[in-house]
Amino acid sequence: MYEWHWHIEWQTPYEYHAHAIKRVIAEERSEFQRVLLVELFRFGKSLIIDGKVQSTVSDEYIYHETLVHPLLITLDNPKEVLILGGGEGATLREVLKHKSVNSAVMVDIDPVVIDFAKKYLHEWHQGSFDNPKSKLIIGDGYKFVKETNQKFDAVILDLTDPIKDSPSQLLYTVEFYKQVKGILKENGGLVTQATSPSFSLDTFSAIYNTLRNVFKYVSASIVYIPGFDSLWGFVYASDYRSPSSLTAEQVDELIKEKINGELKFYDGETHEMIFSIPKHIRVKLENEKRVSTEKEPIAVPA
Repeated sequence: MYEWHWHIEWQTPYEYHAHAIKRVIAEERSEFQRVLLVELFRFGKSLIIDGKVQSTVSDEYIYHETLVHPLLITLDNPKEVLILGGGEGATLREVLKHKSVNSAVMVDIDPVVIDFAKKYLHEWHQGSFDNPKSKLIIGDGYKFVKETNQKFDAVILDLTDPIKDSPSQLLYTVEFYKQVKGILKENGGLVTQATSPSFSLDTFSAIYNTLRNVFKYVSASIVYIPGFDSLWGFVYASDYRSPSSLTAEQVDELIKEKINGELKFYDGETHEMIFSIPKHIRVKLENEKRVSTEKEPIAVPA
């Protein structure tokens, strides 16, 4: 009988995934959430927030490269980028790889998570918080979007899932996406993490359709993330151009032209893979009619 401690994560009300914990490295509680850093036997250092694995040191680059680069290489030399969420600093790290970026504004609601990341998650942020192009704001993302006078080339929504009654839930609504569109420059675009097509396909498709009610070009990608034990979804939206329209050859050329350093996951061949959506998911996306609103916001299964 194993005597390890286990992290048990409920993926739906009827299923869970368990990780054996080698050791607990650090734990913090804030007014918003419980933050835990552990070492897992398979995945190494892993960030867990409110009982959900957010990222692991062994595969976080899959999530963060898929979130950031398909959007940014599609836009024409994005200079000002806004990130909402992204407490680990890894999304910020990927944004700063783009040669055209002059300013990366990151807004996160929880200072405890930011301090935690700065202290314990260097493998994730790799010093990006201290980059002179970075500006960190502690505050509510929705409030920032509504009140800012600044315009951005890209908005990256690296948010926690839309759990019922959570601070993030309203950041997946049509009203919020219209607010984001209002702070985008001409030919700008946004991307959001969009939950798991494996365990919350209804939520994924509703996010897609909600954005389809605001923007001209909306596309979705999916990728398997081992630490999550599931497919994960991302949705990109713009009135300018869709990442899904790019060929593998174009992606490789744009990476070479626009990005400093070597990417670990994303390239032209991978681009074609993540935008090759299986038929049953395509049908679900194409036929989705629900729109997430402030009055009736979508939520992942509890």
